Amino acid sequence: MTREIDNLRSLLRELQKIDPEFPLQYALCLCEIAADEGLSVTALAEKVRLPLSTVSRIVGALSSKRQKGQPYGLVEVSISAAERRRKELNLTARGRAVMEGLSAVIKGLGSQ
Repeated sequence: MTREIDNLRSLLRELQKIDPEFPLQYALCLCEIAADEGLSVTALAEKVRLPLSTVSRIVGALSSKRQKGQPYGLVEVSISAAERRRKELNLTARGRAVMEGLSAVIKGLGSQ
């Protein structure tokens, strides 16, 4: 069990590179967006099982529209060309770099 805890600690430290106090809910949303780019905010709320209002606030923080504090700039929010009321979520270049860093940690854990 010690090895698994060390692996989890490594992954969490990688998330701390974004922000020392990066919330777990933000990480979960970021992973879901990375797994399914173009995902709507409503679909994201369903996937992470959080209220739409909470997910909207998280998306604001992950993008460039954070209400309080510095935004992370990991996600881009755009209006769907097909459905103007739908907001689509995609990773920014910085978001891709963060996900690549997390992926590298996970790959490294598998080779131990």
